[in-house]
Amino acid sequence: MERQNFYLMTLASLLLLSTAGLSMIGGYTLDVYVSMFTICYFVASTIFRPRRLTFDFVGVTLFIVFAYIVALRVLAVLAL
Repeated sequence: MERQNFYLMTLASLLLLSTAGLSMIGGYTLDVYVSMFTICYFVASTIFRPRRLTFDFVGVTLFIVFAYIVALRVLAVLAL
């Protein structure tokens, strides 16, 4: 199997398993799902290092959203 195809299959499997796992344990907020998807994306990208023809806009967008979610959670903890 080609490296790019194996990367895509692994990423799809990780996203499917994380979605199924979170739905079984009751993770019902969107920020939990986005955080898990971000972690899965970066883990798969780090392991396989797929070739990119352009800048990784998906990775940057996921990282910005993840940082925003973490900042909101930290502010909520500090406000208490």
